Amino acid sequence: MNMDYDITLQRQAYLDARGYTILTACPGSGKTTSVVKKLLTVSRYCAEHYGKHTGFACLSFTNKACAELKQKYREMHDERLTFPNEVLTIDSFIMQYVVLPFWYLCDGCRQRPIVVNEAEILDRIYYNNIKINGKWQQYPVMALRSYTSLMYRKNPSLVSRDKTVFKWNHKTITNANEIAYCNAAFTYRLEKGFITSSDALWIACDILERHQGVAKALVMRFPYIIVDEAQDNSELHFEFFKLLKRAGLQNLEFVGDICQSIYGFNNARPELLQSMMIEDEWNVLPLSECRRSNQRIINLYSKLKSSDVPTITSHDVEDKGVPIIVYKYDDGNVRDIIRDFNQVCEDNDLSSRIILARGVDKCKELAGIKDVDFKYWKTEQHLPYLIIDATFAFDLGDMDYAFRKVRLVLAELLAGNNFEARREFIHEIEHNVDWNARIFGFLKQVPAFSLSFKEWSEQTCILLKDYWELEEMPIFVPYQKQKGYKMKEMADVPVEQYHQSNDKESEYHRSIDTIHAVKGATLDAVLLFLSSDSRGQSVSLKDFPSSTVRVMTERQRMIYVACSRARQFLALAAPKSIADEEIRRALVGVDIDIRSINLQRELAFDD
Repeated sequence: MNMDYDITLQRQAYLDARGYTILTACPGSGKTTSVVKKLLTVSRYCAEHYGKHTGFACLSFTNKACAELKQKYREMHDERLTFPNEVLTIDSFIMQYVVLPFWYLCDGCRQRPIVVNEAEILDRIYYNNIKINGKWQQYPVMALRSYTSLMYRKNPSLVSRDKTVFKWNHKTITNANEIAYCNAAFTYRLEKGFITSSDALWIACDILERHQGVAKALVMRFPYIIVDEAQDNSELHFEFFKLLKRAGLQNLEFVGDICQSIYGFNNARPELLQSMMIEDEWNVLPLSECRRSNQRIINLYSKLKSSDVPTITSHDVEDKGVPIIVYKYDDGNVRDIIRDFNQVCEDNDLSSRIILARGVDKCKELAGIKDVDFKYWKTEQHLPYLIIDATFAFDLGDMDYAFRKVRLVLAELLAGNNFEARREFIHEIEHNVDWNARIFGFLKQVPAFSLSFKEWSEQTCILLKDYWELEEMPIFVPYQKQKGYKMKEMADVPVEQYHQSNDKESEYHRSIDTIHAVKGATLDAVLLFLSSDSRGQSVSLKDFPSSTVRVMTERQRMIYVACSRARQFLALAAPKSIADEEIRRALVGVDIDIRSINLQRELAFDD
């Protein structure tokens, strides 16, 4: 089935572009479809100019995004993407084509690396088990003994390395002693071969920097690279592609929207992409025609965008005339607001809708879900948590994630305490068909999460012993005490109550989500809850600028992303403490309907 694709002057300019290109695509511009449209001609371009064994690499940040690109390619071109072309996540591309084949060229790597992003597991490589007075104790490995006190304050798993600096939990380290600690932790991790995705990127840059032959070979294999969602690149990501340019890469495209960069917590540096736009070697092309939202919605979220971003216009979008509503809420009328929002949707035949908030805690509050600060098993007892994570992923169809988790379990059960032995064990079974078949069978037999913590623990330990033919039965050790909880009572609570999404707690749960979760989505209607101020993770009306925006804050980009999901109906909810005139001043130039529904009346979430 061939998809219709309206070729405008802007789209044609992008389809024809070669060399170094930056495509700035507004929300709803059909960015992904445009990229997919271009891929077919790019594959032919590579074959004609560089040889039949060369192809493009189209890279994005998530498996979901890659799957969407592949699906749209099949729909648009009536064929599947095949060799020598690749659509991969950036992490997968780096591992597959640089780190795994050439890890031994990296300064510091002593073992073939394996990516382990689980913090608790990663931290354990920094400890030795020592028996003192007949009891096993944990102490830092010799390489980190002098940093014992720092390890308790700054977990080594959160140490990362940018181009020139060390970071802990994404914050730059400047203290000399802490830098030395980070260096020791990072060095030890490379030596042992247990790395994070961030480490892999650094390793790749190190290899390309010091071994240009590797970089040139990669460029010969992929003479055309397209990077989707480029606004989410970190400094090291940009450095990686810079090194490929130095090696002769002549066709590189960054596709994205700096206004939609909301991954600052993951080292995203949209300002670096913005600075590249003024460099002469880059051909900057806009896609500023929005095929998603009506113009009134565009006008609202455009108040947040940078001044140098082209004006966004609605293109061929029917406007049903649904007003932009600003609800005023307190603790008692949230349910009434949600009912009114849903009623407006029903009256206007708007089927797809979402209620958004910044942060999981706010979403739980809106959904009436009680936050539970509780873990049944001790922190060092990570096996049950790994098995639960694996089972959830298995049930959702994410086999790769589920299998990786189980391999970590097996490494601990079957390979002993030696981390090098565990690493080798994982490598041995990773692509073994028989082992994968056994893992599949194990996941199908994991006890149901409807069982209590106590029952599930007992049955899972029996399953582990019998299924994997262990000499001794594993033991999942629960906490003896937890503040605010009676552990004897908690032993009888179903596992699902604390390890599922609590979707039975509220009729609204399925329609409430975080802004991050809907990035890239398109919906008929959006209701965004704002806070009274912009402290912590909150976003508020105060984030709407009083004058032209030169550089957007991440909070402004959050609101921008949330509002730009809506096709026909956009609603905001602001605390009742904010006066009507303040609301109108923040949204000056936008026609809004302010509604106060049952304020000052306390309503329970449950009927």
